[in-house]
Amino acid sequence: MGKKHVFSYQAGVIDVGAHSTRLDLFEVASGGKITLLESLTRTVNLGYDVFRHGSVSPENLSALGAIMADFSRKLAEYKVRSCRVVATSAIREAFNRELVINRIRSVSNLTLEILESQEESRICFLSMRETLSRVMEFDKLSGLCLVIGTGSLLVSYFADGLMRFSEAIPLGTSRLVDAFGRSSFSIEQILEILRSQDIRQRLRESVGLDPTSPITLLAMGATVRILSGGRYSEGGDDEILELSCEQITSAVNHAIAEEPAALATEYKISEPVAAGVAGCAAILGYFLGAFNCKTFLSPGTTTRIALIRDLVHRRGYGEDKDPFHEDMVAICGAIGRKYGYDPEHAKHVACASLAIYGKLRRNFEFSPRAAVLLEVAAFLHDIGRFVDTRQHNKHSGYLIRNLQLPGLTEAEQKVVAAVARYHRKSPPKESHAEYMQLSAEEKVTVLKLAAVLRVADALDCTRQGRFDGMKLVQRAHTLSIMVPDSGSYRQERLYLELKGGMFNEVFGLDLKIEEIPLTL
Repeated sequence: MGKKHVFSYQAGVIDVGAHSTRLDLFEVASGGKITLLESLTRTVNLGYDVFRHGSVSPENLSALGAIMADFSRKLAEYKVRSCRVVATSAIREAFNRELVINRIRSVSNLTLEILESQEESRICFLSMRETLSRVMEFDKLSGLCLVIGTGSLLVSYFADGLMRFSEAIPLGTSRLVDAFGRSSFSIEQILEILRSQDIRQRLRESVGLDPTSPITLLAMGATVRILSGGRYSEGGDDEILELSCEQITSAVNHAIAEEPAALATEYKISEPVAAGVAGCAAILGYFLGAFNCKTFLSPGTTTRIALIRDLVHRRGYGEDKDPFHEDMVAICGAIGRKYGYDPEHAKHVACASLAIYGKLRRNFEFSPRAAVLLEVAAFLHDIGRFVDTRQHNKHSGYLIRNLQLPGLTEAEQKVVAAVARYHRKSPPKESHAEYMQLSAEEKVTVLKLAAVLRVADALDCTRQGRFDGMKLVQRAHTLSIMVPDSGSYRQERLYLELKGGMFNEVFGLDLKIEEIPLTL
């Protein structure tokens, strides 16, 4: 036999951050092995513009355009086949972000994607988990995961290896300096912002975390690596720094006490970067004080490495299933717990919803992410009961719209909220503002998924999970729901008649429960 051909290609990631724009070029080999080829950094202080004035200035917009044009030529030089171009905290919050996207496209032919905080949290957590799982049993860890940037802070809680809570906080190592100036900046400002988030209480409500329970603290970011004594190597994501609580606390206290000029000399970095190290120390100090951290870990992964891994996964070199699926389910469980949902009912409705969707998708067109959106809506459709039982569908929609849900885009979250909103009572109307703001394609998705969710909810009206093993058979214009002949289904038939009208309107199918004397 001849030698097996090893296929490889070049890929790139451009990260437009608050203070610098980075291009990383990678080679992706067969099986998804990633090797960094070249890394370029250009400084442009977008954070000063946005965090102080709200928009990117004309001068910095021109500078950014020139940088992106240079990077575009570099991509062509490497014959890059796949590239992801993203903007994080600064552009994400800029009032004129659409103008920035348009200018970059016109001068560089690159399409800039706003990396939403939920997406950034998802890909960074997955990348850290991948790195740490190579050397330790990550599924036995519980703790906090921090992604500390110059303009944003992402906080996640994970247990048994799965993310269960995530929050984006408008705070970074240099954000307050950008917003107020170095002379007005103080460590106390950072601590006050963190205290105002009340993370401890929210974790207690969502995941039942006792702040005195020992946890692992994970932290990712350039200043984290400097502070903890590591070398922030280019592409060296396999390097994992592990410090005891005493060691990281000592480093944090030292950085807070020293002046930036002294830190710059000690760490051999510029004074602005040293000021960022002090800001990072304040953030870490808060979490070390608020929680019982037994171990501190800092993997060498970066946002760009996380992005390239995600890019490889999307191209089919990753796992067969979505690596974040179980995390999404865990996050839904934590949210449901906070709002006092019935976990068994949510599970039964999700199971039935996916079974019906699986049957329908053979003959009906659904959006590519329909199954994910339907499952999340099924798990969360009843959380509005926390506010009011009579109109809980409306309250569920409101709560979902205002959650932070890693794994979903903002647009997808609005669709999920609408699906939950219409799981009972009236179908969408022109007077419903949230529905009318959706695109035509999103409206169709909402109609289809809400129709399915109504049926699944009706089937579990007794809260007994009697339809978990159902078999679905379509004959002409009827979808038969076949279940064992094990008792009366009178109540389910009644609810199905009440809630099945929308299903018939959307799919043109009648619904029928059939009892058969067989074990399914």
